[in-house]
Amino acid sequence: MDAPDFTVIFPAAGNSRRYGGADKLLADLGGWSVLQRAVRLFTQRADVADIVVATGADRLEAYRRHLAPVLKGKRLTVVVGGRQARWESVYLALTNGAVATAYVAVHDAARPLTPPAVIDAVFAVARQHGAAVPLLPEAATLKRVDDRGLVRQTVDRDGLFQAQTPQCFRAALLREAFEKLRAAGPTTAVTDDAQVVENAGGEVMGTPGSPVNIKITTLDDLPLAEALLQAGAGRSS
Repeated sequence: MDAPDFTVIFPAAGNSRRYGGADKLLADLGGWSVLQRAVRLFTQRADVADIVVATGADRLEAYRRHLAPVLKGKRLTVVVGGRQARWESVYLALTNGAVATAYVAVHDAARPLTPPAVIDAVFAVARQHGAAVPLLPEAATLKRVDDRGLVRQTVDRDGLFQAQTPQCFRAALLREAFEKLRAAGPTTAVTDDAQVVENAGGEVMGTPGSPVNIKITTLDDLPLAEALLQAGAGRSS
């Protein structure tokens, strides 16, 4: 049995604005909510010790109760997340004393169908290299447009990938990277945790992502997730 050397952080302090304002994490997906399915991906793993959820102050107790049925003996800590940016929620979860493991994974709370093979690969490479992120090759033709909507450039997609989660790190490495970010004062948007490590001079390895590893962002995403679930995605979770 694998030693429990990972804590999984779920930043969940968003307002679901692009979903229409309702809490997308509580939307039903085949009998479990989106949030419950995302957490269950990890509570069934022997190498995961703890779960940390960062959310709004008004949701702390509701999320504790909501997640109780899926914990399978894992310790759950629910903390107040950041008000402005996702990275603030991750930082607060990382530094509140709940992370005692050597490694930490950060997973989007709205990614409920991540295949176990994706998690296995990124966990393994993070242990070897210190930082890893699942990547999906970009298949679309990409256009750069100006503020009038006029196409100015077709972007070469060679070497371009979509970053997914869980993004995994040595806990000490991620803490150090966040402290550098806070000391410098971010002047540009930080959109994921791998970028925090990159900006601090760290090297992040890519691992295979999956088209099934979708993120529920808009109302249109939930029917897609339901269809994937019916087709067999997420059954092991």
